[in-house]
Amino acid sequence: MQWNLMDLFIVAVLMLFCPPMLHAQEAVPPPAHTQILRWKNGDALPGKLLESASDVIRWASPYFSDDLTIAIDVLDSVVFPDESVPATEDFRVGSVSGDIWIADIVDSDADTLLFASDRQGQFRVKREAIHTLERREHPNLIFDGSQLANWGLPKGETKMSPFQFGTDTPVDWYPDGVGHPRTDKVKAKIFHALDWPQRFEIDLELAATTRPPGFVFALGRNLYETLRLETWVNELVVVQGTLFEPVLTIRPDRRDFRLRIAYDTATEVLEVFDFAGNLLLKLDGVGQTLEDSGPYIYNRGQNLIVRRLRIYQKPIGTAQQQIDLTQPRVYMMDGRVVHGKLFVKKEKAYVLAENGTQHDIGIGDLDRVVQPSTTLTEIEHPVALTYPDGAVIRGKIAQVNSEHILLKTAFAAEPIACALSGASLLRMELAGSESDSEIENADRLFHASGNLRGRVLVAEKDGAFIHWQPVGASEAIRLANTGTTRIERNSRRASKAWPLNASQYRHTLHLKNGEIIPCQLLSYTETNVSFNAPFIKTQRIDTVHVKALEFSGRTQANYINSDRSISSRSPYIVLGQNGGHNNIRINKIDWQENAPKDQEAVVFNIEGLEMRNGMMIILKDGKEIEVDPEGDLTELLFHHGDSKNHKLDVKLERALTVPRFKRDTPPNHILVGRNGDMRRGKLLGYNGDVIQFASKLKRFSVPIDRVARVVAVNVEHNGGSAVNPAAQAPNVRKSEICVRLTDGTLLVFEPIAVKADKLFGHSSVYGDITVPVESIQQFYFGDRTESFTTAFAAWVLRSAQEPKFGPAP
Repeated sequence: MQWNLMDLFIVAVLMLFCPPMLHAQEAVPPPAHTQILRWKNGDALPGKLLESASDVIRWASPYFSDDLTIAIDVLDSVVFPDESVPATEDFRVGSVSGDIWIADIVDSDADTLLFASDRQGQFRVKREAIHTLERREHPNLIFDGSQLANWGLPKGETKMSPFQFGTDTPVDWYPDGVGHPRTDKVKAKIFHALDWPQRFEIDLELAATTRPPGFVFALGRNLYETLRLETWVNELVVVQGTLFEPVLTIRPDRRDFRLRIAYDTATEVLEVFDFAGNLLLKLDGVGQTLEDSGPYIYNRGQNLIVRRLRIYQKPIGTAQQQIDLTQPRVYMMDGRVVHGKLFVKKEKAYVLAENGTQHDIGIGDLDRVVQPSTTLTEIEHPVALTYPDGAVIRGKIAQVNSEHILLKTAFAAEPIACALSGASLLRMELAGSESDSEIENADRLFHASGNLRGRVLVAEKDGAFIHWQPVGASEAIRLANTGTTRIERNSRRASKAWPLNASQYRHTLHLKNGEIIPCQLLSYTETNVSFNAPFIKTQRIDTVHVKALEFSGRTQANYINSDRSISSRSPYIVLGQNGGHNNIRINKIDWQENAPKDQEAVVFNIEGLEMRNGMMIILKDGKEIEVDPEGDLTELLFHHGDSKNHKLDVKLERALTVPRFKRDTPPNHILVGRNGDMRRGKLLGYNGDVIQFASKLKRFSVPIDRVARVVAVNVEHNGGSAVNPAAQAPNVRKSEICVRLTDGTLLVFEPIAVKADKLFGHSSVYGDITVPVESIQQFYFGDRTESFTTAFAAWVLRSAQEPKFGPAP
């Protein structure tokens, strides 16, 4: 079969978003309110977080009748639905362990501060554990570059796409999971025009994921004239023209820079502080260019994330103070600095200096608190709970329920109950992954919004016969009868032996419900067909169930083969999944020239692809298809291209087109000769040697060695669209499953017992059936009309077009 470029595109996208067997089913992301459980191996499962303990996560999913219990070390995260629950408290607080929370200060003593918030309730924190404390809403804020939407990109780039393309495209930056500007492109740059005030401060945090960030941060676009901070090999330096001053040495394990930059145009003084308020560098006589002024960032590394960029205008007119940078101090909104520690008692605030002097302040006038002695300390935590505004609480799980997660943190003496409402992600930060043997021998369960590795177990337990045990699960669980799922056994576990004697069963019987049964056809009449078949006891069924009789070869049911390779000689694109959202989206697309060796990468071919005014334009068959990159891909996948049915050849198209004078008496069958010839008519009978067939009011006999197949055809429905014959199958029960054997046999039945490595069942069409478990390659559950397209789904009669007559002369 020939595959064009668009076919390959559809195959690869479905490999990421849909179960490989879903051929007629539209790929529907989980509802917006659904939680998603993600494994470290990339597996995902929609459902709901249940009451859990410290070392396991309990999870309910609509695809299973039982709750799952998964070891926490194999899990990556729980993704919560987008829910607008903004924090209303005044202060953003950071701890030395890297935690960030949003809260109000309600009380204090000499050693601790008491915080209160809707998310975490009240909790007390030691002063030495607090690294930063600052007001969230600041009247002197003139630009917040922490959100990509604030950079004022040109028209057509304001709606940033999660797609990234080649070097000629301007879309180099995209928002990460919380909207921070991010780029994965070397030499990517971003600029915001801004007239610098006389005195200003910049709160800056730049980060990278795999190595120390490489960047240039400048106060204008003219890099030679403007003042800039940049990385040089293993040093962070300040540069302007011929001026060069080192700021700090960069360690190989460093992944972020958290700095505060202060500049006074009148005095031409530049100061660079670390985030704890320690002075790193002070330069006098540093001029500032006024041409093309504004924050400018240039990426020199593999990737770069702008986690924080807030520019404040400092008040003018306040008296210059002598500041002791070694002492704790409190900065006020009016520019004053008060030395000492902050205290809060009954909604009143004051600063107590080391000499005992007390300065009363208004809590609403407080800008930030600096404690120079604090330093960040990396501490490993089992989990991290994050919120969309950047707040993150790390710790060890003490308990989980549907509303809160109780965490033992490094900054609070007592466990903190963190609200799950409004949270975005619960990430498991323990190291752990599957072994190579587990990956190689894993079965896969495919559902409508992802897939799971694990092991299928065929055994009678809890009233069910097919069970699934995901990676890290304590036990195998029952599958639910709702939804459409498919299990594919690892080829190492399925028997490589042929499950039947091919010389004894040379024919194939296709049923309208999609079944493909190898057999020896004995006879056919207008009421029933007789046959001998492996696995099946009965030898006769009603012809109402029959779709086709094949005497030469076997036509398989159409379904997407997840093992189909893609030619590496064609242009292709590598696609990755975004784990930062609860719904299914594409994170980025990189144009490549050499095929990746990572087997988990998803590769697909296209004719052309570009971004235009925020929309994705795909070139197919010389035509442009416009798709919203953040929307549902269903329209692209199922209303363009040839994914639903194989393209029919000319002979078959002609045979399926009924002349106008035959529309009232259409043929019942199409006979296909071994030479490819086709004839419309009616199958009258078969006696084991000769087929009796009627066509054009004539009856004739055809030796079986000249016939390839006879296919029953029906008239088109629903305004001209073909109907899957499986949808017409009678007596379909929810308890029935479909299995595909290693030779391609498809059988539909209700399991009733498992004995001696054999699965016993009962079919609504032909009765009792016995299947060798070791020969089952795939299990299908749910609505089979959404599982695969039957082998002859496209064999549907359609009427010839009516002639078009011009106007009368």
